[in-house]
Amino acid sequence: MTAPYEERDSWELNVMMVDGTLYFEEHLTENKLAEKNNVAPHHRMQMYYGYAFESYCTSSTPAPSKGTAAGTWGGDVNTNVQWCSVVKTKLGDTRIVIGGEVDCVRGHFTGNTDSFVELKTSLIIRGAQDEAHFEKKLLKFYFQSFLLGVPEIVVGFRTAAGRLSKVQSFRTMEIPRLVRNKPGAWDPLVCLDWGKRFIELLKSTIVSRPSTLGDPLPVWRVKFTPRSGVTISPLDKPGLDEVVNGEDRVGFLPQWYFDDIRSAERRSSELHPSVNARSAGPNASPEKTSTLPPGWQI
Repeated sequence: MTAPYEERDSWELNVMMVDGTLYFEEHLTENKLAEKNNVAPHHRMQMYYGYAFESYCTSSTPAPSKGTAAGTWGGDVNTNVQWCSVVKTKLGDTRIVIGGEVDCVRGHFTGNTDSFVELKTSLIIRGAQDEAHFEKKLLKFYFQSFLLGVPEIVVGFRTAAGRLSKVQSFRTMEIPRLVRNKPGAWDPLVCLDWGKRFIELLKSTIVSRPSTLGDPLPVWRVKFTPRSGVTISPLDKPGLDEVVNGEDRVGFLPQWYFDDIRSAERRSSELHPSVNARSAGPNASPEKTSTLPPGWQI
């Protein structure tokens, strides 16, 4: 969504189409993996500031402003824990199912997104240049929360040394107004239109290249380069083998999931709705329900 305004970060996706549904997964290149594993010390510290703010805000007994009493939060973070929300949304005529991490909720989880809160950190604003930089960051803040239905973003403003200076809450839907009509401002409508046309391009490209009967289901590699655009190409066998990675998968989809949706498609095509309705009776067999492997229950 933020690609029209992206000046630095490229990204890659693996894409499959099964029964008219597009499936996406992030593809991490060797360079991206190397970047993740070789973060400079000062960048690691900045990452810690963000994790520490999340940990502090969500601890049951935050430390007082001066000193750290026994039994209170003492600076520890755990980056291996996350909570994922799965939501349904729509872009143009395309229905979308998205999974994404949510930091926390206000009060108690209600079963809806209305209590979700996203936590962010940013350097304190000391002048016009800092303000322009923060407003640019708001673009990603906004779309990350907008797409998952997160209504509130809490930002901790910190000094360069990592000391928390100010905490401010932003209503997600009001963020575009903060940058509207400013020099070089981003426009959410431009991003939404780009996302809509991006998905339409993917659909038309993949549909125009159907797989041959008996061939593996194709996986496509989508690459975005800032100031250049998007390329879409099918993976060759070595590329497909890399995606499967020796696991029990069809492309990047788990084999059990692929089998389940294909069997559902066959049942649907074999049973006409009117015939199915007439045959239903006291002796009719119950519809088979699939059992998900451990770890996949939602």
